[in-house]
Formats: sequence, C-alpha cells, structure tokens
Amino acid sequence: MKIIWYGHACFWIEINGVKILIDPYEYVNDDAIDGIDYILVTHEHIDHYGKTPLLARLRDATVIGPKPVYLMAISDGITKVMEIEGGQEIELENRVKVRAIFVEHPSSQYPLGYIISNERKTLFHPGDTYYSPIFKNFRGKIDILFAPISGRSTANVREAANIVEVIRPKIVIPMHYGVYSEGNVEQLIKELRERRIWVLVKVLEVEKPFEV
Repeated sequence: MKIIWYGHACFWIEINGVKILIDPYEYVNDDAIDGIDYILVTHEHIDHYGKTPLLARLRDATVIGPKPVYLMAISDGITKVMEIEGGQEIELENRVKVRAIFVEHPSSQYPLGYIISNERKTLFHPGDTYYSPIFKNFRGKIDILFAPISGRSTANVREAANIVEVIRPKIVIPMHYGVYSEGNVEQLIKELRERRIWVLVKVLEVEKPFEV
C-alpha cells in the first residue's frame, strides 16, 4: 500500500493497484496528483469536496460520497458518481473494499468516514470527526488510522488521543492541520506516551510517498 498526503485531510492511496483519492480540498496542488480511479469525499464542505469536480474530469475518476456530495457532483456535471450511506460496504476491484461509517460532525448534513481494506491491511479515514463511542467497534481492527488533530471543527489533540486509545491502530497518521489550521503533532505523541499507548505516529510530508 502506498500513501501520499497532499495536506489537510487529502490523501492518495494505492491499494492492490486501485488508486483512491480522499477529500481533495480547494487549494490542493492538483497538478501533483496523477492517476485516480476513485475519489472518496467524506462530506460536502469545501475543504473536503473542493477540487473534486476538476479532478474527476481530468483523471476520469468515479466520485463516491454521501447524498449531499452525490447531489453536488451531479450539479457540477459529474456523470461517474455513486452515493454511499453509513454502514454500507462496496467492493471496487482487485478485492478492495470500502465501508462507509457515520461519524460525529454536527455542521455537516451527512458526515462519513471510510474504512478501506484489502486482504492484508485496513485503513480508516474518519473525515471530520470528534470522539464517539462508535469507535469502540473498531478496536484492534484498524492497521492505519488517519487522525484529525487541529481542534477546528474536528478533534483536537486530546480527542485524537481518545480515538487512538479506543481503536488501537498499528500506525497513526495525523491530518487536518497545516492548511486551514494548525495542529501540534508533538503534543499528540506526548499525550499517547503519557497514556502508555505504544503506536507508531507517522508524520507525513506533503507529496512524499509512504509505503506500508
């Protein structure tokens, strides 16, 4: 699996040869993003939907998202678009599965997170969210967790640590900081160490690939 962070909550993932882009925000460097089969959008806010219409056209990608995103994409002239609901799981190709999880983000009409998996690894992008008891359902089942840390319309460092503590992933990749807001990665690491939660916190550099 290859992961590239493009800032904020935007990630490009290649898994079993399937290329997935998540939440391309309005300022993302679209010229740097090449090869997209699917665009997953967690919710309708511009810092997540942003350049979805442009990249869908440029890369001939299929857009997948909750009903508000589906309607926005249709309105923007995107024809390759699929609606997904919380609790629904779809299979793409090459044994890659995407499961939609309803998350806590009160300012969104229908916020989702996505669990992406193949036969070896499971990755969870929770979108914009705060701590929720629903995360207890995924304890020990997630290899890689993208954790929002900014505290701006999403979890702050302490809440992110709560999510990590409950889920217990193998790798945590901080997100949702550095573009619209700041986040203290070192504080997250300190918080986890104080709680004796020994997970790998992998801090990605923008546009630098990480293979796992």
